[in-house]
Amino acid sequence: MEEQADYQPSSKDGSLASRLLRAEAVTGKCYVICFSPSHNLTLADMTPAQIVPIIETWTNIYAAHLDPKSVLAKLAATMVIPALSQAALSPPSAQYRYMQIFENKGSAMGCSNPHPHGQVWTTTSLPEEPAMELQQLIKYRSEQGGAHMLVDYSALESQEKTRTVFENEGFWAGVPYWGVWPFEILLTSKQHKRSLVDFTKEERAQLAECIAEVTRRYDNLFETQFPYSTEEEIECSHFHIHFYPPLLRSATIRKFQVGYEMMAEPQRDITPEQAAERLRGCGGELYRKKLVDSPKLNGVNGVNGHH
Repeated sequence: MEEQADYQPSSKDGSLASRLLRAEAVTGKCYVICFSPSHNLTLADMTPAQIVPIIETWTNIYAAHLDPKSVLAKLAATMVIPALSQAALSPPSAQYRYMQIFENKGSAMGCSNPHPHGQVWTTTSLPEEPAMELQQLIKYRSEQGGAHMLVDYSALESQEKTRTVFENEGFWAGVPYWGVWPFEILLTSKQHKRSLVDFTKEERAQLAECIAEVTRRYDNLFETQFPYSTEEEIECSHFHIHFYPPLLRSATIRKFQVGYEMMAEPQRDITPEQAAERLRGCGGELYRKKLVDSPKLNGVNGVNGHH
């Protein structure tokens, strides 16, 4: 593949190009995190105890990139958390403004490597979507006497139940009222937590339980390794995770945003309440384990018996 030359800084000479064509340099650093040494495991296959080390790795990477003068960096210095087993993280060469921790699962989401893994991207600029979210969080807090939007929202949803998929003492996960994708999920802490370094050992275990429940229900819904993209926007003032899955009606039928949705605004194919109800009903054991453990007769799934 031919390497593209870097964009040059925008000219300020008053020309049409300087008015219409603008570019700025953005630098960053990327990490790849293998979730397990086993090639056939995904987050849905893993127990909460197996997911906790992944959360600890996210936390270590996040803490290493904090501005040493920030309040969060001082908090991170007091954390009791296992260090990375691999080589120590090198200090960043620049102060990054944004970090996104994400996973693209499945070929439908462009994942080219089936080994269970996630990524961390850091950049010197704040992207548009998280910037708009942050603005709304700040605006809500200003207008509501210091209240935090996602604390209030998770409390409301926990009370109403209709859009809740799973919750425990520390976290709520459900189909958001404003969700775009058919089975989109928002996972957020119930108490105000700014970032990963705010969590206690118990809260990391609760987060792991919530992630395990969400990903297992996704796979059980259509009995397939459900493709999705996740993103943690920890630049924002309240910790939350988005799950953006593309599937619509089955393991092979996905949602496409075309036509009106491309040019105007997204349209929901099912209501958030319907999606949440279906996902709530998909709890319990992962469907793949049932297939492995089910009795077989002459090599065919069935009930053991005698003729």
